[in-house]
Amino acid sequence: MGRKKKERPALEGLFSTISQMLVPAHVLEHFEVWGAEEYPDRWEIEMREKAGRIPAELSAYSDVVSDGYTNPLCTLSHSFVCKPIYLRLYRRRYKRTNSDEHFSNEYDVTLKGVKMVPELGFFLKDEG
Repeated sequence: MGRKKKERPALEGLFSTISQMLVPAHVLEHFEVWGAEEYPDRWEIEMREKAGRIPAELSAYSDVVSDGYTNPLCTLSHSFVCKPIYLRLYRRRYKRTNSDEHFSNEYDVTLKGVKMVPELGFFLKDEG
């Protein structure tokens, strides 16, 4: 008799679900959530490029090493609880051993000329 108690989901599954709510799928394809911070006027979600995504220019070489991250790209994702949410995207830098020339991947994560994800831009355009 009575209802069966529902088990609380594992935190990793819950984290994954919340990430999918706040970050567009095409960004999660290449980046993973690294952290999040609240500021008085905004939220920022820090994202780091997934490991092993070696740029095409270096794919033929075996002496490729990761060399930190590029300066972050910052893009408006959407607004939530009256504060905008920005994605701070860090792309990995790669180089060949004994070389100073760096390479990184390019991702189409913003609308041209506007620092916001395409989903938000298309939504705002439809509203106008």
